[in-house]
Amino acid sequence: MTILLTGAGGFLGLNLVDAIAARGLGCVALNDRPLPAGFDLPAGIVTETADVRDRRAIAGVLARHGVSCVIHAAAVTLAPGSSLTGVETAFDVNTVSTAILLEEARKAGVARFVYPSSTAVYGHALYDRAPVDETAAPRPASVYGYTKLASERLVTETAASFGLSCVRARITALFGPHERETATRDLMSLPFQLVRAAMTDTPVRLPRGHRRDWTYSRDVAEALVLLATAPEVPRDLYNLGIGRTWPPEILADALGTLCPGWRHDAGAEDGSDSGLFFPDHPGDLRQPLLSARFTTDFGFDFRPPETACRDHVDWLRTGAQILGADRR
Repeated sequence: MTILLTGAGGFLGLNLVDAIAARGLGCVALNDRPLPAGFDLPAGIVTETADVRDRRAIAGVLARHGVSCVIHAAAVTLAPGSSLTGVETAFDVNTVSTAILLEEARKAGVARFVYPSSTAVYGHALYDRAPVDETAAPRPASVYGYTKLASERLVTETAASFGLSCVRARITALFGPHERETATRDLMSLPFQLVRAAMTDTPVRLPRGHRRDWTYSRDVAEALVLLATAPEVPRDLYNLGIGRTWPPEILADALGTLCPGWRHDAGAEDGSDSGLFFPDHPGDLRQPLLSARFTTDFGFDFRPPETACRDHVDWLRTGAQILGADRR
């Protein structure tokens, strides 16, 4: 099996490269620029440089490498008032490229198309009173959410019209190896900010009561590879997330074993004294994404936060963390 992975140089993409290589699978890691300096490319991984919106380039890659599965992880986030990415670019990269990949994959005889989507399609539903499973109606509250939902609709229409095996995976907030500043991300995750603070010995104050269902990037990568390689996929939509919220103090305490002199303590509930940036208001109660459907169908369990945080700190001990900005 050979997997075409788009967005291979992104946060999730690099975790996917590692996960695919660990299974000994063939992989074409496609990105619009060289993979980041400091990333140790595993043996057996072939790289291609191309824009996912370039139909001719995509068709050529599929033909040259005999691709049997596509994981289309290329995407740009779009925060309100973004200075990095405009709406047109976000739509082109997130949605137009999906249409191109689907058509070219179908023509090339690809057997499986995996689309990593986002909790952004749920939007306002994430702040209702109950955890969110796959039956929740999409209610996007951002341009990014609408681009991901539009892409999902393209995926489902292609599956229905042409019989291509397609699966969507809605992913919650990630943390873990390979997160770094890039030209396509406006806001870095709170866990990444804690890592950077600990490793630069910058004290922080964590907002009292703040919790989120941060999920380990290595686990989500493994889950996506399962969806790509399973002989049969029982359903076409899965949530991927730990299924419960947890406080950032768990990661901060784990980081303390790596950086013993670093200080963190409790601060105001609204985060106003923290020195950190929050994608969501710290005082808002955000519901976790439930992934019982995926666990039932594939027997897969996401690591609890304590275990995931320890693993992340062990990875950081190797010195592999890329903390500098990658603006190429």
